[in-house]
Amino acid sequence: MGKDIFTIGEFVQKSGTGIRTLRYYDSIDLLKPSDYTEGGHRLYTKEDIITLQKIKCLQFLGLSLKDIKNMLKNHTVKGTAILQSLNDQKQLFEAKKLEIMNILTDIDHMIETIEEEETINIDIFCAMVQKLMFEEETERWFKEHYSKDVVNELLDINKSEKIDLDKKWTKILTQIKQLISTETPPSSMKSQKTIENLMLLVNETMKGNIDLFKETLPHTRPFPFPNPFTEKDLQFIKEAMEIYTNNNSSS
Repeated sequence: MGKDIFTIGEFVQKSGTGIRTLRYYDSIDLLKPSDYTEGGHRLYTKEDIITLQKIKCLQFLGLSLKDIKNMLKNHTVKGTAILQSLNDQKQLFEAKKLEIMNILTDIDHMIETIEEEETINIDIFCAMVQKLMFEEETERWFKEHYSKDVVNELLDINKSEKIDLDKKWTKILTQIKQLISTETPPSSMKSQKTIENLMLLVNETMKGNIDLFKETLPHTRPFPFPNPFTEKDLQFIKEAMEIYTNNNSSS
């Protein structure tokens, strides 16, 4: 083709717009080819590239193809319509910006949580990521089941404390997984020491309110913390905790 005439394939390369999109624009009379070959193949010009750029510009504002078609036909549009579209897009991108900032914060948190771990159990890792994702749901759960004073105490935690707790939880849950994978008996000294550390961590997380937590838990809807354990894992934990409780209640 001449340097100012392009086949649809050449036009796709120059414009970055797919063939299916160009065919659709043709079908709705938004962007018609400037000419056709004798065989009926679409041909485009430099002016068509300029028109396509205008379409992309107006699409960026969130305008419908129908509105864009009318604008290109009339060459003018009310300023209020463009202003509304700009404000709508601004709100949309502000929301996306906030979402991205929250995601980056969560990623930074996970980096600091696991940076000292040599190996990562994928079940535990995914549970910790989900914990961040369900943070608002967890907060609602506490507000539903505890007094305002207790909730304020539990949620009054700074960034470094939160990372420190998550590091401890990652470590203790990984240790439990390792005990199970190596078929360590629930009654073994190693298992019982791990359960003891688990109970201490629960108490630390609950800021000394572990007894209140134990009393409330059986009468509430399920706690929204992601569960990284299988039924087999939970059976091991149950047996190990029963042994731990019996040993400590008799001492």
